[in-house]
Amino acid sequence: MSCSQSVSLGAYVLGALEPAERAAFEAHLSGCTSCQAELVRLAPLPGLLHQLSEEDFTEEPEEHAVEQSDPSAPIEPPLPVPAHVVGLPPAKPPRQRGRSAWLVAAAVLLVLVGVGAFVVHEMTSEQPAAPVAAAPVTWSATDPTTGIRADIDLIEKPWGTELQMRLRDVPPGQTCKLTVRARTGGREVAGWWATRYGEVEKIPGSTSFAAGDIERLEIVNSQNALLVGIDRPRR
Repeated sequence: MSCSQSVSLGAYVLGALEPAERAAFEAHLSGCTSCQAELVRLAPLPGLLHQLSEEDFTEEPEEHAVEQSDPSAPIEPPLPVPAHVVGLPPAKPPRQRGRSAWLVAAAVLLVLVGVGAFVVHEMTSEQPAAPVAAAPVTWSATDPTTGIRADIDLIEKPWGTELQMRLRDVPPGQTCKLTVRARTGGREVAGWWATRYGEVEKIPGSTSFAAGDIERLEIVNSQNALLVGIDRPRR
């Protein structure tokens, strides 16, 4: 699978990226296996370019056979110079094709590098800023009967709500579950776990309900006995 940022690999390998663009691309490169594989393929390119010389682009002139003249043949006088040619400046010598080919190749390379740098700049400048994640909201409560305390972080997600639970004073050897109740009356089980954990550990859970639609959180054991319940905080 190709990556949309792989177009910047050519400019990166040839050192055509700006410092900020290079740092941003290297951060992307560290976690993108597709770009890493393509970088391995392009890595020899700078070395190959440095090995080229002007002679690699020059063409050897064609060797024309020299006609052998007959020594016994009479020598013909040179042809007279036409009148309209007299006084004209001498013709310019033909330009070397090898140097022209070298300049054309260099120009093509510079154009390719410039286009790559421009595309990378446009991609990085037009990318919208990543949305700022909403700060988690913490619901806390201590059950007056069981004495169990729960602190639950609600983290808004595009798919619903992520839950991170911290529990204290839960009797060991129990299996617990978190039930989420919505304002509309719906109910979902957001996670199961056993009480073999440290009190500093966070127990993960999730629900499809949006955080703003959650009305109550309940932690019960395998016999559905309520251990601790937390209602939506009232402002």
